[in-house]
Amino acid sequence: MKALAPTICCHLTTLLLLAPAAAAAGSGHDHADIRRAAEQAVEKHMGTPRGRVVAVANEIDSRLRLSSCNVPLEAELPYATTRKTRVTAEVRCPGSRPWKLYVPVRLQVWQQVLIAAGPLTRGKLLEADDMILAERTIGQQTRGFLLDPKHAVGYRLKRSLSEGDVITPAVIVAPPLIERGQAVTIEAAAGGLRVQMAGVALENGLAGDIIKVENRESGRKVEGVVRSGKTVEVLLH
Repeated sequence: MKALAPTICCHLTTLLLLAPAAAAAGSGHDHADIRRAAEQAVEKHMGTPRGRVVAVANEIDSRLRLSSCNVPLEAELPYATTRKTRVTAEVRCPGSRPWKLYVPVRLQVWQQVLIAAGPLTRGKLLEADDMILAERTIGQQTRGFLLDPKHAVGYRLKRSLSEGDVITPAVIVAPPLIERGQAVTIEAAAGGLRVQMAGVALENGLAGDIIKVENRESGRKVEGVVRSGKTVEVLLH
């Protein structure tokens, strides 16, 4: 936003030089209307279906007098990006005496995100009742956030949470499909022939992970791909 400063100063200087005649006549476009146009542009651009935006435009220099616009003002955010708490709106009068002004706007974007319904301990497998949706300013959620309980149900907490804490992707982990010490079926396929044998997992594993397993009969240890909560496939070459 530093690159904007010369442009903004240039516009303000030009407008202030042109202001005396309008000021002397007691005319001038209502500053409140200009600020409202800037705020509405921010709310329209930054709003989401699940959230709301609170925008507050900076006060405009009281010395500045702009000719009263004979048509509705236009406004847009030429430099806006997401996850910002300050943006600049460009407000224009497209009427018979046109002018343009850049107006800084502070904003907060509020959205319904998942939070802990009560104290939750590390290692807990999350259930639907452990979470509720509540409004939070997403600009402050630097570690991300979740919008739907189904994205967290069945996941394990990596650390304890207090009531009201935001449940972020960083504090949950998918539970392993297979856990160390669990009985599994070891499968191997070659030349159209598929063989199954009883085994035991020597490591935790998610779907697609490669883990070590032990053949119960032979005691041989091999590596295989986790295919389900009970099956590990040994890839033969």
